[in-house]
Amino acid sequence: MLSQLAKLPKLYQHFTIHNEIGPPLSLMEFLSMHYWGQDLPDNDEQEDMKLPFKKYDLTAFSFVFVSNHKLHFYKPPQVAFIKAFGLAKPDNYSQSYISALFRPPQV
Repeated sequence: MLSQLAKLPKLYQHFTIHNEIGPPLSLMEFLSMHYWGQDLPDNDEQEDMKLPFKKYDLTAFSFVFVSNHKLHFYKPPQVAFIKAFGLAKPDNYSQSYISALFRPPQV
């Protein structure tokens, strides 16, 4: 887009050349002739194609930034907590047995 806008001076220069060599044109007539309508048979197609937005140049830029800085991750130390109060859970039952929907009668 910026490269096309940089061609605007070329548009003005081409407009003044047309007004010098032929009948005077308004800016709208000039734009209509070069962009929306039929151009005059003046054999300047190469100059016409240098005008902005006549042809598009696809240019892509990619930037990759690689840092030389090494990353250090801090892992906090693990602390074991001992439960000092409350009742201990018995280890003589199965978790799947308690969560099952069907429970056989117990003695």
